[in-house]
Amino acid sequence: MKCYAALILIAYAIIHCGAMAQTPFYHTETHYKDHNSEPREHVLDIERMTLQVRFEPEKGKVRGTVTHHFKTLRQNVDSVLFDAQKLTINKALLGNKPVRFVRTDSTVIVYPSAALKRNMRDSITFVYEATPRKGIYFIGWKQNGQPQTPGIFTIRKQIWTQGQEADHRFWIPMYDATNDKFITETIITFDSEYQVLSNGTLLKEKKNNDGTITWHYRMNKPHAGYLLTIGIGKYAIEKRKSLSGVPLELWYYPEYKQDVPFMYKYSEEAMDFLEAETGIPYPWEKYSQIPVQDFIFGAMENTTATTFGDFFHTDARAFIDRKYIGVNVHELTHQWFGDFITQRDPKNIWLHESFATFYPKLFDRKYMGEDYYEWNRRGEHNAALSASEKDRLPIVHPKAGTSRIYPKGSAVLDMLMHTVGEQQFKSAIAHYLKKHGYANVVTSDFYHAFQDTLGLTLERFFDQWLYRGGEPHYEITRRTMNGETHITVSQIHITDELTQLFSMPITIEVWYDNGKHDTKTVLIDKQQQTISIPHNNGNNVAFVLFDPGSIILKKVTYKKQFAELAAQALYAPRMIDRYDAVVALEKDSSDKAKKLQLFTQIYEKNTFHAIRTEIIRQCSEIKERPPICTALIHQAYKDADASVRKAALTYSKQPFAEWKSDMEQMLRDSSYSIVALALGKLCSAYPEQSDTYLKITDGAPGMFAEIAIKRHEIGARNGNKKAIEHLTDFAGPFYEFRTRQFAFNALKRNNYCDKKVIQALFDAMVNPNTRLAGAAKDILEYFYQQTAFQSAIIREYEAVAWTSAERDELKKVIKR
Repeated sequence: MKCYAALILIAYAIIHCGAMAQTPFYHTETHYKDHNSEPREHVLDIERMTLQVRFEPEKGKVRGTVTHHFKTLRQNVDSVLFDAQKLTINKALLGNKPVRFVRTDSTVIVYPSAALKRNMRDSITFVYEATPRKGIYFIGWKQNGQPQTPGIFTIRKQIWTQGQEADHRFWIPMYDATNDKFITETIITFDSEYQVLSNGTLLKEKKNNDGTITWHYRMNKPHAGYLLTIGIGKYAIEKRKSLSGVPLELWYYPEYKQDVPFMYKYSEEAMDFLEAETGIPYPWEKYSQIPVQDFIFGAMENTTATTFGDFFHTDARAFIDRKYIGVNVHELTHQWFGDFITQRDPKNIWLHESFATFYPKLFDRKYMGEDYYEWNRRGEHNAALSASEKDRLPIVHPKAGTSRIYPKGSAVLDMLMHTVGEQQFKSAIAHYLKKHGYANVVTSDFYHAFQDTLGLTLERFFDQWLYRGGEPHYEITRRTMNGETHITVSQIHITDELTQLFSMPITIEVWYDNGKHDTKTVLIDKQQQTISIPHNNGNNVAFVLFDPGSIILKKVTYKKQFAELAAQALYAPRMIDRYDAVVALEKDSSDKAKKLQLFTQIYEKNTFHAIRTEIIRQCSEIKERPPICTALIHQAYKDADASVRKAALTYSKQPFAEWKSDMEQMLRDSSYSIVALALGKLCSAYPEQSDTYLKITDGAPGMFAEIAIKRHEIGARNGNKKAIEHLTDFAGPFYEFRTRQFAFNALKRNNYCDKKVIQALFDAMVNPNTRLAGAAKDILEYFYQQTAFQSAIIREYEAVAWTSAERDELKKVIKR
């Protein structure tokens, strides 16, 4: 990338300067307008919010006092609206005096006795109560009894908050939008047996006579209100420091101290990396991370205090299957992109999420290697292209969708870095962050950073990749004659107002049989154009790469012959180009024997899991499998990479006789998920040996009790009543939501539904965790459709006095 960056930038800039006079482009507005995406109007600038709260967790109740210190923005402010979703407001004060207010289901409106003048400073205080279903979550406080299988997956008593998108309004009367930033101060009183985390610095812990402690936290700099957080539970804290001296607090469950090195791997390195990459020191006073149970997302970048689901808790074995590293770096990146600078309006959410997806990819490049970087980028491309099969919304749009604001935006940043050069990209990023720190931003602010620092007008780039939708589809043909290779590139995608011809600098490499190559970087911006590349470094062309490394987000139609694909798969210097050749070989039927011999060579030369896995997948699809394929699959079962071993196990098909010995070895694998998968396959194929296989795996329950649940599922299928009891227990409210999901699916496969299962499904369906509720709804529907279970489900439903909200959820399945 570094070799060609200057040439790419010069080509892009020179050609586009000429083009600007002819073609109008717009760098401030999307071409797919949504009129509800503008910043919200407000009459006050909130400067500080002080929140004092107590909780009654068994009742899910909040008792609070919140004071908003403000400066008025307009003349004659005669009313002020705050978001307040179904809150009980007991009192309102303007300064120290009572003030009239009116409450609706979603707001509280304050009416000063005399209109407030512009630039006037004062405060509004609310004393209130709430019993919310969003914004703050009371986990584990209603459960009575004990789980049969205690472990990391059993439910814990916790309280935690989640403000994004705009959910703090369900438990705090406040201005709940991103376009006002203020200092927050949180004063929390709770049981002294627990620990409490909030934003900023812990100023004071005060022990009270009633067995509680009051924790007093305060931010030093302003941030958006949705980033306020509270986390309460029983924790220990490991304290570390980054190279620059940033205090790091890693919260963990005290009984699992031995797992901290795996769960928080690379935490210090991530801080050091991001300070170096952004050019901006960490902008807050400290950084904490806290795992919580039944979290409704993956993690949340609350300012100075990230919350993440404890499903990322990993021990030495779970670390093989699931790592927190990527999420860790993603959330830390948000401390700059999202917290330090914050979207002004909904359509600019990509300025948070795309950057927080982009930097973990760069982190992988440094700590995992170039192959992982390329593979991550390919995943982003696939996600973006898949989204465009449904619609072609731009990235800068409030309904762009997850696949655009996360992976596509990250891929666009990759292309932008490639276009302007990595060091110059860093300069623009540092300027952008420094100029807009602790403030709100829109996409044009990012655009102007390149003009301010590099003198670049990237109007065309921003227009085609951010303000318009779709991606280019290139059709490539080539011919070689008279010592030159001629590449014809056609843009064959649909063009209209939303998607036009793309203009991108693209590199083409011609590789020869002597191992040398010639390179040319050209601006591809026409419907069709032909590029000629003289053969300066060789004569016999082995293969040609259009966009080596697959940097450009695109579809490509480029038919290559077997010899060219073979050479590319063996000798292309970048992993992703070798992988693409292996994938393309599947459609080549010219010489199967030669292809399988080639696969053996490729497998030996490449250790990266994606290439080996693809070879195993293709071998497994061959109906009359030759010995060479069988040998490769046997080899994959012994691969050092768990992904390859899992692929061998996944793609192995019945009859299993030739794989049986390999599969039995997988019962002792270091990967929990491989053990569970092997156990299920073996017991299904050889039920008479189930007892033997169950004894071999009678040990660690696995991540989310996956192995234990699989063992009980098999036992239940074999008529073991105790196993059914265990499955029913795992489905109940004593366990975190992923464990319950595994148990629900095991019960479904056994078609077992009794009173306890129905109660567990009801409990899950009314749970505010939508991932748990959604899974329970699907399983309940499955059982409800069966006459044998329907009457029992209705009977249990009618035996409970549900709240109206709970009844609404359950009626999605129970038609009464």
